[in-house]
Amino acid sequence: MAAREQPQLAGTRQDRRKAATRARIQTAAEELFDRRGYADTSIEDISELADVAVRTIYTHFPSKAAIMLAYFDSWVDAFSVEIRRRPVDEPVVDTVREALSAMAAAGWVDRIENEAVRVHPIAEHLDSGTPDIAGHILQRWMREMAVLADDARERGGFPAGSQGPQARATAIFASWIAAMSAARRRQLSEGSVTIEQVDGAGLHILALITGGEL
Repeated sequence: MAAREQPQLAGTRQDRRKAATRARIQTAAEELFDRRGYADTSIEDISELADVAVRTIYTHFPSKAAIMLAYFDSWVDAFSVEIRRRPVDEPVVDTVREALSAMAAAGWVDRIENEAVRVHPIAEHLDSGTPDIAGHILQRWMREMAVLADDARERGGFPAGSQGPQARATAIFASWIAAMSAARRRQLSEGSVTIEQVDGAGLHILALITGGEL
């Protein structure tokens, strides 16, 4: 999961300047998280790479964790949009695969194919780190699953009381958590992982779930 948040250009000149500064901070943080890891990246490191004062960072984000979680929220927003652009009657494995391809085409993934990379710190915090980060991740996904289920219900023509929309939304979350879990295990055992291995693991596990093989 890799992304670059794009600054919002609407609003006043001051709004645009704030958005651009916020985006620069996030881009610098993501580069450092990827290169050094979350724990070995300080606010001062981010300040230097982003070329902004430490106090400026704190006017946009209350903590280093908040920078990472803002990125995560932006990624989930974009991923959800791509999911909701797909036909509801499409197999969910194909929907997730095409959504990930669209994310890559839009510039969310900017790494060379098959290049070994660090797993994003989000994956690390799912099984270690500060519990409130993992709590934010779970709550964010619970809210997004409701959005995805409502969308499927509205567009899918499911009968009243059908669990299909919720099952579809849950399967999409399952593909994400499976990818993060598999990537984390591979990184711990092998020291590196590729984007293809991350996405491939999530899609393969999703295929097993939806194919009735378990």
